[in-house]
Amino acid sequence: MEHFADKGEPSMQPIAEQPPEDVTNLALSRGLGHLVDSRKLPNPMTRGLGMLLAAGGSIALLVLISYLAKDQDGFFWEVLHVVGLFFCFAAVFLIVASIRVFVVGAQSFHVFTNGFVHRRNGKARAYGWQDVTELKPVLQTRGEDKGKLVHYSLVPRHDKPIAIPVTIVDGRDTFLDNLMGLLQHHGIPVT
Repeated sequence: MEHFADKGEPSMQPIAEQPPEDVTNLALSRGLGHLVDSRKLPNPMTRGLGMLLAAGGSIALLVLISYLAKDQDGFFWEVLHVVGLFFCFAAVFLIVASIRVFVVGAQSFHVFTNGFVHRRNGKARAYGWQDVTELKPVLQTRGEDKGKLVHYSLVPRHDKPIAIPVTIVDGRDTFLDNLMGLLQHHGIPVT
């Protein structure tokens, strides 16, 4: 199996995630060639439920601190009120983050020599390289992280853009390197 790095050069990295059978069958039916690389996002149920459990723990600690600090005076109790406020904000953050995880859902991305397959919540879509217009970075637009890379967006001709997360391991993202190499090899703009 070939793996592509920058400028279409072969990479000897092993494939991180083997695709499900429906992805393999779809790629075969569309003539997408050999599998080059795959990436799967963590299970949203496990992550989302873990975050909700942590939020529940934060709320429980907030209630406990509120109960213990009720009608108490002194510096220690004032500090305990601030700690309780931290647990309140943590619970809100964890609830919002878990909702985001559930909305993103279960996703996997699969690069083949002649195209790309995106699987989301059990539904797979295949794109030959002729169906892709570009791969472009999406940057943070506000706050202190303004200009920081959020993810890459693969843009199909007649479909919504696909957000591909960046996962850096040892200073590289071999999945994106392989994808970019193939896109450049087929004359598709990568910005």
